[in-house]
Amino acid sequence: MEFPSIGFNCSFEGCKQLGKPIWLDYRLYQFCLDHRYPTSHHCERWKENEKNVQFCETCSSMILKPEGKSSEDALKEHSQSNCTLHLLSSVYSTTKKKCFITECRNVSEGGVKVYVICDGCGEMFCLKHRHPPAHQCASLNIAFEEKAKRRIMAEEMISRYIKKSSSDKFKSDEIVSSSSKSTTITNKPKKKNKMIEMMKLKSKAQGDSSIPANSRIYLSVDFPSDSKVPNKPMFFNKEWTVGKSLDKIATTGKINNINNKLTSDDPERLILVNNETKNILQTDRKLGEVIENGDNISIEKFGLINK
Repeated sequence: MEFPSIGFNCSFEGCKQLGKPIWLDYRLYQFCLDHRYPTSHHCERWKENEKNVQFCETCSSMILKPEGKSSEDALKEHSQSNCTLHLLSSVYSTTKKKCFITECRNVSEGGVKVYVICDGCGEMFCLKHRHPPAHQCASLNIAFEEKAKRRIMAEEMISRYIKKSSSDKFKSDEIVSSSSKSTTITNKPKKKNKMIEMMKLKSKAQGDSSIPANSRIYLSVDFPSDSKVPNKPMFFNKEWTVGKSLDKIATTGKINNINNKLTSDDPERLILVNNETKNILQTDRKLGEVIENGDNISIEKFGLINK
């Protein structure tokens, strides 16, 4: 046995199973789940109390008849209390507990419901829903955001270190070169690190929090210059159509959207454009099919694009 000093041994001769004991009212002996009933461990006082104890076929528990009540009334009250009242063993609690997931009906072996309090949200869950991913714990989003911020900070520190090292090397090479002859140095524009830019975009993006994390697509959105709305990092459901995403963007930027009253070639019709490819996104296509994570798009009027 791996941990012989933890828990209690069953008092039934020949069992000695180690685990959490179930205390009985008669002799206060300790029995395991298999030997918890008086008939299963040959209780010495069972005969004198047999008339006060019944067996519930619904929850497979022993019912102790209270004084002044008939056996039928005790069993009826037990059934009406969702099998919590008049239980012989103290392993069952008379306090009604419920999994925070409303539609949950999970019951563990023996009809005993076991609950766990989540450290992230503080709610009570059954064993099936106790892990944060199983009940979509709000702490997961917080942990993801914190992880993203730490990663961005680490990437920025590495970027600054590389930039400083490159600058020092450049200055050293410039001194050596200028001592021999005069040269003209032109610096090429530095390419952006896509991973860093993507992490920055995710940390600042706004959107519908009900969209699952694995269904989100993150975009940098530009608004018309006359709207005076600055660029906004946003996220959408990649299964949405381009038209639905356009409506969401127009609402966010408070842009008048009357596309439902305009023809497809009307100059006042709002459209979405991929700023990298300059392609107009078709409104009936799914967003995830025509755009990629991190892309920059803009919302414009159809008439301005064709000028």
